[in-house]
Amino acid sequence: MMSETLRIQRLRGGTLFKVIFIGNCLFFIPFSVLMGILSFFGAATLKWNGQPLAGFAGLIASPFIGVFITLLVSAFLWVSTFIGLWLYSKFKPIELEYIPVSETQTTKAL
Repeated sequence: MMSETLRIQRLRGGTLFKVIFIGNCLFFIPFSVLMGILSFFGAATLKWNGQPLAGFAGLIASPFIGVFITLLVSAFLWVSTFIGLWLYSKFKPIELEYIPVSETQTTKAL
């Protein structure tokens, strides 16, 4: 597939947050669930308020911990990236490389 380049002055905040949030969701939530599964079998992989969560409590809490971590990390990265790209856009346009969707390709639900 051929990539194309798009020159833009600036990214909108919502678009930037969406990209960061989706990437973080697909990493932190499955990782947290994996840690919950390990916690279910006795590993001290999850902590809440300094106390390890083990067994069924760790398994149930793991997706919520993953969502919490995802939101915190996404918000921090979004603010820092947004400010950095805003300053960068004051000096020159941003070039984005992307692979376009082919006309024969259909969108698949996740």
